[in-house]
Amino acid sequence: MLELTDIHMPHMGSVEFALLTEWLIKPGEEVNEGDALCEVSTDKVDTEVESPESGILISYVAAVEQEVPVGDVIARFAPAGSDPDQVARAIAAASVEQVGEEAGGGDAAVVPSTPATSPSPASGTPVAPAVAFEESKPPTDSLVLAASWFAPVNRPPEGARRGRLAAARDDVSAGELASKSGFLQSQKSALTVPAGYEDVAYTATEHTRLRRAIAKNLTESWNTAPQLTAQVDVDFSAVSVARAKLNRDRASRGEAKLSYLPFIAVALCRAIAEHPVVNATFTDTHLLQWQTVNLGIAVDTPDGLLVPVIRDAQSLSLAELSDAIARTSSALANGAGRPEDLAGGTITISNSGSVGGVVSTPILTKPQVASLGVPAIVRTPVARRSADGASELLTIRPIARLGLTFDHRAFDGAEALRALISVQKTLENWPSEG
Repeated sequence: MLELTDIHMPHMGSVEFALLTEWLIKPGEEVNEGDALCEVSTDKVDTEVESPESGILISYVAAVEQEVPVGDVIARFAPAGSDPDQVARAIAAASVEQVGEEAGGGDAAVVPSTPATSPSPASGTPVAPAVAFEESKPPTDSLVLAASWFAPVNRPPEGARRGRLAAARDDVSAGELASKSGFLQSQKSALTVPAGYEDVAYTATEHTRLRRAIAKNLTESWNTAPQLTAQVDVDFSAVSVARAKLNRDRASRGEAKLSYLPFIAVALCRAIAEHPVVNATFTDTHLLQWQTVNLGIAVDTPDGLLVPVIRDAQSLSLAELSDAIARTSSALANGAGRPEDLAGGTITISNSGSVGGVVSTPILTKPQVASLGVPAIVRTPVARRSADGASELLTIRPIARLGLTFDHRAFDGAEALRALISVQKTLENWPSEG
């Protein structure tokens, strides 16, 4: 008798649940360690779950469109290289057991231990009989036929593309046979029109999973933490001079240009060293001040706003931060992000200036207590004292009004402003050599 192994939903960063969106293999297929088993969607990103070990898939435990807690069983494996007949019987037994559960319980039907065959009219050699899904006994003479005999939760999914049949012994397509069982259909969300608007013409676009997750997280953040935003105007003249020089040198080496964002990231990390309270998490009993800066960078992707995390940002140089920001942003834009890439952030930069915003008051990314909003840098008339201090002059300077949104439970506005002024001083006194 086969000893089956439970396969669990793995830990993926800080998420507690994952929505199983697609199975990528079918029962009877042999899987190597590291092969993709299924696709899941979390409140952060869509990703593939890799097999933790090699084996033969016997049954699905979790169904498509089911929300599965981290650590729960999602599938069962037989050992790689198991006897094909035993594997076939195990697949059939799993299906019969599932059918019994869906029918309201009761003992599972006994699975015959010998395969059913019939002579071929042409050659006299035994072949697998035609199978009708209404028959009372599943065939067990090949993995292909056994794999076709499963309940909807144990069906071969549409789009399955990984793995291989462990010991198929005929030319019948498992997919063709399995199609008789049908597929789970995702239920559409009910549409509710506000009262009094029933006669107003409209179009309706159903929210994506990511948009629903973003809405849920932002609502929880807003309802949990009393949030205020402190703001200061920052003159980017010194940074502009240094950036122009650095970019000339980088262009001569064939390197990408630096944006303003890594300069701001460096300034924020330096401010955190002086004001560690902003790099923290508020709990009912303690303020947890993190000893490293895991810097979240809000990225506008085609699917919605995502916040990849650059770990130990305080230890990175200006160029290293620029490369890390570009690399993580590109990975998310290309759909290559992983849940762990978006977990563990301790403070976030929200760069609304990248799309032209001139004021930025971000909502906090829970459980962080601060988020730096970076609007567009705008050429602005500014009054400056003359060199001799006798008069004032009107000059044009590149100005951005940086905003630090903070959890008022964790610290007060004066501390938020002190941290912001620290960022301001670093940027306004950036050395011209870079």
